[in-house]
Amino acid sequence: MPAPRSLRPLGLAILTLALLAGVPVKGELTKENRAEIADVTRSLGPVSAHVRKKEFDEAEKLISAAEEKLAAIATAAAVKEDDRVFNPARIAIQKAKNTLSLARDKASGKKPEKPKPVSFALEVAPIVSARCLGCHGQNNPRANLRLDTFASWRRGGRSGPILAPGNPRGSLLIGRITTNNEQARMPQGEEALPADEINIIALWITQGARFDGHSETATLDEVSSNVALRNFDYPRPKGTETVSFTRDIAPFMANLCGGCHSAQRKSGGLSLVSYFDLMQGGESGEVIIPGDKDKSRLFRLVGGLENPRMPANQSRITRKNYDDLKKWFEEGNTFDGENPRTPLRTYVRSDEEMAREKFAKMTPEERKKMREDRTAELWKKALPKETMNKVEDAEFLVVGNVSPERLAEVQKWATSQLDSLRKGFRAGESPVWKGRLTIFVIKDRFGYDEFNLTNNNRQAPRELSGHSVVTANDEDAYLCLQDVGDSASATAPGLHVGVIDHLTGAFLKRGGASVPEWLARGMGLAMAFKEHPSNSYLQDLPSEAYTVAGSVPSPEDIFEDGSFSPATLPSVGFSLVEFLVNAGGPQRFAQFVGSVREGGSLADAAKAAYSTDLTTLARQYFATKKKR
Repeated sequence: MPAPRSLRPLGLAILTLALLAGVPVKGELTKENRAEIADVTRSLGPVSAHVRKKEFDEAEKLISAAEEKLAAIATAAAVKEDDRVFNPARIAIQKAKNTLSLARDKASGKKPEKPKPVSFALEVAPIVSARCLGCHGQNNPRANLRLDTFASWRRGGRSGPILAPGNPRGSLLIGRITTNNEQARMPQGEEALPADEINIIALWITQGARFDGHSETATLDEVSSNVALRNFDYPRPKGTETVSFTRDIAPFMANLCGGCHSAQRKSGGLSLVSYFDLMQGGESGEVIIPGDKDKSRLFRLVGGLENPRMPANQSRITRKNYDDLKKWFEEGNTFDGENPRTPLRTYVRSDEEMAREKFAKMTPEERKKMREDRTAELWKKALPKETMNKVEDAEFLVVGNVSPERLAEVQKWATSQLDSLRKGFRAGESPVWKGRLTIFVIKDRFGYDEFNLTNNNRQAPRELSGHSVVTANDEDAYLCLQDVGDSASATAPGLHVGVIDHLTGAFLKRGGASVPEWLARGMGLAMAFKEHPSNSYLQDLPSEAYTVAGSVPSPEDIFEDGSFSPATLPSVGFSLVEFLVNAGGPQRFAQFVGSVREGGSLADAAKAAYSTDLTTLARQYFATKKKR
């Protein structure tokens, strides 16, 4: 948040406005205290006379004495100095200071200092974005007042215009954020804006409420970002660097970190879409202090010096990545590209992406052949000594070291589940996954672990007996399942449920859609429960969910990937999906899922489908579970 500005020479008017938002009195003042406060105000009367006589030192002594007396009264009464009860005296002190300061400037021939212009884009817009758009955004704005673009500020709302340029006292916006009526004060139901933020907005209005963005119809975030880019100063290469940001740093950041820190997700408020976004930092502030890796949060988290270690998923940076990152910090974190807003993904030219481009250009028959080759490659890499049996149709290539009869059974289950998904989500394309979906069925735990280690570069948690992988454009699209048998146990629901569970996840991820794991798993398990209501594993999930979900620091964290372990994710995901379906019905839930699949944030999806924010939705979830 921008630092508080000087109040002179407009200080008295702005201070008066800011003081209106003071916190109600919590301490008790005696009549003597109140009389002393009045005496402080009266003691400043002679200041004007001293100033006229140019007795500046005497005037300054009176002002200092008044400030000290006010502080002493606050201490004795156990009342904070910024309490509104002191407003009259504080205003009188500020007025005396202004009078003295202006007189001294005039006597010395110095021109009065003019306040620096307030930037709407960099100072006002961020305040409003953070505190007001929950009720006055694009969707269903209260009182018909939208504040998400400056054009909507000009239009005003049901109560009329909100700005009177040059006159903060006459502006409805200032009136609503400074009123003493807590029912009418904005933001409604939340803490009042602090005095320094009110001061910024009031001074901006006093200066004419000028718009300094590129487009009045752009969102406030876009306006702030555009102006911030114009003012963006960043370390440039000196020509002696041995590590290049675009060649050595951007590619692994895009591949390992972009999923959680995309424009839609912004985990922790941090976007890694571009170098510019990276240098803006996140909710905890700057993540890079150029040239100082030890004080830079990004290096401390990625380098394992601080928890939680990043990346948060199973991926880890390589030794070369770490060495390059360390050197990049030592060389000043320079940017060697042409435009700091260029997406990091642009700099990635990996074998995988080139293969992806090639895959996108293939004919259906070429994709089918590539899927078969890729399936054989993954199998041979993981289990080279095991025979791979196979059954297939137009949608599925089912392979494994179980019997052909078992593979055919899995194929039948998969076909039935896909039919249900197609009906529920109107997915008419065929095949659903380009080149078909491979389903690996592995007979034992050893084989499943080997597959994870060799093909997914991870040690699968013991609670996991299946997973799905679907990459952008479906160049990789498969399930890997351990055949845990048909009976449910405390740790596994049976193979049929596993097929429904992970096939649903692959369906949601098709085409490279980014879907939270709790949603993918929860929806699959909820659909499995409809088909297997007597499955003991599924029956136990709801009872576990509330205790597990209650461990998150904030209610809305239940929707964040990484909040729960693989062992607890199924129960939470299952109960969340059950709650969302019950809260709005299947159609609203389908709308929510569709919004997420199309790249929208969870917050936007909740707003669109349920007309509320994630925090409210999370609290409703906990309230529902508590009743049970």
